[in-house]
Amino acid sequence: MTLFILVVLIAIIGYFIFKLYKHDNTPFYQLTGYSYFDILLNKSVRTSYQLIKELEHVQGTKKIMVNLQLPVQNEIQTIDALLLHESGIYVVNVKEKSGWINGREQSIEWIELLYKNQKQVFNNPIHETKRLIHTLKDRLPEVDGTLFETIVVFTNDCSFQQIEIQSSDVEVLKIGDLKKWAATIEGKRLSETEIENLYATLETFMQRKNVKLRSKTATSVN
Repeated sequence: MTLFILVVLIAIIGYFIFKLYKHDNTPFYQLTGYSYFDILLNKSVRTSYQLIKELEHVQGTKKIMVNLQLPVQNEIQTIDALLLHESGIYVVNVKEKSGWINGREQSIEWIELLYKNQKQVFNNPIHETKRLIHTLKDRLPEVDGTLFETIVVFTNDCSFQQIEIQSSDVEVLKIGDLKKWAATIEGKRLSETEIENLYATLETFMQRKNVKLRSKTATSVN
């Protein structure tokens, strides 16, 4: 029995060593510096991990930037993620919700329906993202404004009851839908050099939201 327990302990330790080694070579760790245990213990970190993992399914030349702060006059506006891709610039706004989501693109507020008919009202995430895009356009006057796309991503814990979107440059989806969405984006409007230059420009006025975050990007050319 003692030998069996020892073998099990060795197997468990070996498993975690393997997971830690594998994690240290992921784009998520390269981007954020968050450990494997951070993912296990922190829901927000876990959400960020899932987001980056799914964005990696996007084919083509790309760079991913996460947890960025954009100084605007006397306030800081947070950008959860930027996907700089050959087809455009995707500004990602992440929402951690668990209820039924209802919202229209034009509405000022959206509604999350919870257990026993309780509800929570929250700001329209599309409007939030468009304000961020507007600020980015001001900072990047040389960039074609039509390159910017609005992506609102909800965690998988919620469900969409009624979402009404009219604009072709707006997507509202859950993290679990990102892989399917990634397969739909196409076109080549930015070269690899342009993406590199855009990233370098963004780095000059962006600040990292968390001290653990590293100034690295996940880059791929498929």
